[in-house]
Amino acid sequence: MQDIIRNDALFIELSKVLNPVGILVVDVRRGEQRDTIRIVVTVTTTDHRAGVEECTKAHRIIRPRLGIIEGDRDIDLEVSTPGLQRNFRDLYEFSLFAGQRCRIYDQRISAWVEGIIESEGDGEVVLSRAKVEDTTETIAEYHIPFSQIHKAKLAYAWEDM
Repeated sequence: MQDIIRNDALFIELSKVLNPVGILVVDVRRGEQRDTIRIVVTVTTTDHRAGVEECTKAHRIIRPRLGIIEGDRDIDLEVSTPGLQRNFRDLYEFSLFAGQRCRIYDQRISAWVEGIIESEGDGEVVLSRAKVEDTTETIAEYHIPFSQIHKAKLAYAWEDM
């Protein structure tokens, strides 16, 4: 897993215009095909689950900005939410989704660990109320070094809704 999204120029530019209105950029992907630029932006909020309203608002705000950045090129813009079981692409997402349930594949034990993201920093992620797959034991605090994270994704649990 990488820690590079916060250095991406397009991520920084879109965050500048969306953060003041309470919308956070999770991820930005940009691709080119002939004269068309395809940009996929994933957004969320800090106080509730993002939905159609936030996506529409983000689209209206960033579309003109992208027109300036990309010039006369045709832009295909898609704005979406992270979804219930988003696969993490960057370590930044642990701080973004703090307080939410996630699953992390811990290479040290070759197993998935599920818990609530408590904190991220100092080279590790801390999960609370963690459970290692195929066990019944609940661990109050489970620390996973970034270097041992193979995969991570949001986890859906009915009791969290």
